[in-house]
Amino acid sequence: MSVSSQLPLLAAAAVALLAVLFFFFRKKDRHPPLHQDAAEAGSGIPEGFEEEYRHGVAPCESGKPVMYTLHTCRHCVHLKDFLDANGIEHHLVYVDDFEDPARREVMATLRTYNPRGSFPTLVLPDGRTAVGFRESLVRELLGLGEKA
Repeated sequence: MSVSSQLPLLAAAAVALLAVLFFFFRKKDRHPPLHQDAAEAGSGIPEGFEEEYRHGVAPCESGKPVMYTLHTCRHCVHLKDFLDANGIEHHLVYVDDFEDPARREVMATLRTYNPRGSFPTLVLPDGRTAVGFRESLVRELLGLGEKA
């Protein structure tokens, strides 16, 4: 085989090598997480979620029940709907809105009330807790009485 007949093969190999090098050495995480500005980068607290974070790390200080929830949790939706239907003012802490290290801090607080760290978890200002949506327990904790 002559050198001129191998030239297209060598050119293709060079292009492939450059492509591999490009993908290997490109910068990772060029784009900052959504909802964060430069001042909050690294805290894990999205812009505008500072109050939600405070409720998540100090639930008994808010004076209202705090519900730890996830956007994808159907049991959480049932508990939220129950609280709304019964006129119970509460704070929602969507744990999946946060990134580490804020998420780890919120989860550590949640686990002091619910060691399994499951959702939903409702923490009352006095520290009493309801895990999951068990309507009779929630009614009892909130002093709502029996279902009519």
